[in-house]
Amino acid sequence: MADKTPQQKGGAARSRALSAQERSKIAREAAKKRWGEANIKAKAGSPDKPIKIAEIEVPCYVLEDDRRVIATNGVLDTLHMARGGAMVKGMNRLELFAAQNRLKPYVSNELLARIADPIKFRIGNSTAHGFESDVLIDLAEAVIQADNAGALQKQQSAIAHQCRVVCSSLTRLGLKALIDEATGYQYQRDTDELQKVLTAYLLPEHRPWIQVVPQEFTDEIYRVYGWERKPQNRGPRYAGKLIRELIYDKMPKPVLPALDEKNPTDKNYRRKHKHHQFLTPKQGLDHFRSQVITIMTLLRISANKTEFKEHLERFYGDQLSFDFGN
Repeated sequence: MADKTPQQKGGAARSRALSAQERSKIAREAAKKRWGEANIKAKAGSPDKPIKIAEIEVPCYVLEDDRRVIATNGVLDTLHMARGGAMVKGMNRLELFAAQNRLKPYVSNELLARIADPIKFRIGNSTAHGFESDVLIDLAEAVIQADNAGALQKQQSAIAHQCRVVCSSLTRLGLKALIDEATGYQYQRDTDELQKVLTAYLLPEHRPWIQVVPQEFTDEIYRVYGWERKPQNRGPRYAGKLIRELIYDKMPKPVLPALDEKNPTDKNYRRKHKHHQFLTPKQGLDHFRSQVITIMTLLRISANKTEFKEHLERFYGDQLSFDFGN
């Protein structure tokens, strides 16, 4: 490891000389610069739907920016720490614990900044405070390191024990999943993701007809399948089914059902518009065109339906789910 610069050595010396209160004040100011003072809303969660951590019920929420938050008292209860304010004015109880010299080598400045400045958020008309779920895991890991190094006081052994219980039973992702389940956000999240896909792929109304499938694409399908092309011939109905499977089925799963709903068939099983008329110009049509080019390339190198099937199987592998017809 390279030697530290004089500036780095000086910074480390100043950090060691700082009191817990001074170090915490610097961390709080850094947190405010990073996170701001925004009073954000909780979009999921309520006090009567807590998660259980180490057999303790802990209120949790999902904020508007998707941060998963645990109520301040919930973190204190989980770590078997007394509720209420700290003995030092201007510091919260968790902050005073994390800023002490015993933990200084194990609690990063970033973690201390997040502890020093709890997130202020709204639940309906009420205001609450809490910490991101990662803070609980990060602090627990720091406490375990300090305990393993013999840095903690005897009366802090109960806290260290709780930290081991937390880390042995939860991961960062596992805790977030637990919060999503308790708050019901997992269902809202799925709905939100679905809406994002549909917004990216589908237009609210259909566009005027445009040619996005080259004539050559249709010609190649007829050639490979051995179908006769005649004037005014709409082609076998299976041709439409094949295009549906080759092109539209390869888009994200919710897209095709949404297209079928926007553009239903009539009593003769025909549609008023082309499905591609409902695709957005960027995400939807770009994906559509790239799939057309891919399939047309495989058609060109195929002498017949059997070869085409082989090329498709080689290209798509386990993703293959085509009905090749008779």
